[in-house]
Amino acid sequence: MFIFLNKITKITVFVCIFFLLILPLHVLSAEETGETEKPLLVINDEGVTLETFNNYWNLIPNEYKAELNKEDLLQQLITQTLLVQQANNLNLQSDPEISFQIKNTIDQILIQVLLEREIIEKTFLEDNEIQSYYDENKENYWKEEEIYALNIIVESEEEANEIIQQLKEGKDFSEIAKEKSIASSASIGGDIGFISKGTLKTDIEEKLFILNLDEISEIIQIDNNFHIFKVIEKIPAGYTELAEVKSEIESQLLPAKQQEKFDQYLKNLEDQARIEKNLELLDLDSE
Repeated sequence: MFIFLNKITKITVFVCIFFLLILPLHVLSAEETGETEKPLLVINDEGVTLETFNNYWNLIPNEYKAELNKEDLLQQLITQTLLVQQANNLNLQSDPEISFQIKNTIDQILIQVLLEREIIEKTFLEDNEIQSYYDENKENYWKEEEIYALNIIVESEEEANEIIQQLKEGKDFSEIAKEKSIASSASIGGDIGFISKGTLKTDIEEKLFILNLDEISEIIQIDNNFHIFKVIEKIPAGYTELAEVKSEIESQLLPAKQQEKFDQYLKNLEDQARIEKNLELLDLDSE
């Protein structure tokens, strides 16, 4: 039996789908349903009540219900009931291997639900824990200066000079990029997004990061091509605000806190338990 605590945040969906597709239906004989409760389904004298059906429907996460209507579920319950009935007719549960698999499956579900209720639902991060982590690791949240730029790339310096002249005359940078740039960004007006300082060669950055908003660069030769840039946004260097990285910090701290709580929870159970080991039965010497 293995417990992977890093997966327990997905317990709810796992349990819902597992109960729906794997566990046998709670079915009643025709006599058990009684005259006051008309069964929704009767399959070989086994009845499925509307309440049972609704319980299964409520187990399905809402995001799956968009692709699954109640008639689909009804057919699923018919299929499942027929298959379980046939398995019972063949007395499969008497097979020791199958009996063990059933027990192990039930054990795993119980463990998952236990962890959900005792660990996941009871483990929280306080604001001061997040703040302390941010303060202690603030260097990880430093951001270099960034510029948002448009870019035109051509193959000759002569053509680049012609474009500079057109820009001085007031022609739109993005329109020229669409018409003449050989870059992959041409179709979107030369939009190359944000560039962080330190990601380009120093001699190129020295010509880019001195530009003001809406200013156009000189012609910059990179390899065999000629580039013209226009800066449309600038973000100064600085620390990312805590609000921007709070979710990221939570995703780092919460699993560790859950693991710590689980370790203590398990230790308490072991301390209170009576455990007897007969290791000689394992024949360890033969390994």
